[in-house]
Amino acid sequence: MQAQTPCFSHRRGVALVETAIVLSIALTMTMAIFEYSRYFMLSELVNNAAREGARQAVVTTNTQNTATIQNTVFQYLAGQNLTNSSGKPFTASDVLVYQVNPATGVKTSPDSNWYDAAFGSSIMVQVNARFTPMLPTLKFLPTTVILQGTAVMSSEAN
Repeated sequence: MQAQTPCFSHRRGVALVETAIVLSIALTMTMAIFEYSRYFMLSELVNNAAREGARQAVVTTNTQNTATIQNTVFQYLAGQNLTNSSGKPFTASDVLVYQVNPATGVKTSPDSNWYDAAFGSSIMVQVNARFTPMLPTLKFLPTTVILQGTAVMSSEAN
């Protein structure tokens, strides 16, 4: 009696297909984690930049101007791949600085400037930017996500 050897040639094709499926799922999950992590990092950077600008604004209300605060925030975000609300590269003019009512977050009046804020008045720095994913969105994910960082602090000067 002759022993039959099992035929493994058909198993190689099945293993190749299984590997392709598992690797594609693993790679997709890895890239999704990468994109979410990048979004989360940029969101935190925008919030921190707004906080830094607000901190500088409340300490130096009588010695600084709006352009200085905007440039501080812009330099904090330098080198990041952000765009403004119209899709153009992020600039210092995308940073808003104004005096607000702390309860509502609304400007106190159209003619009140943040650098005229009295001691204890609230100053808000708002950063508006857009995050664009590096990887394809596969036509069912948004192509851009709005990032908005806001910081409100009480004036310490004047």
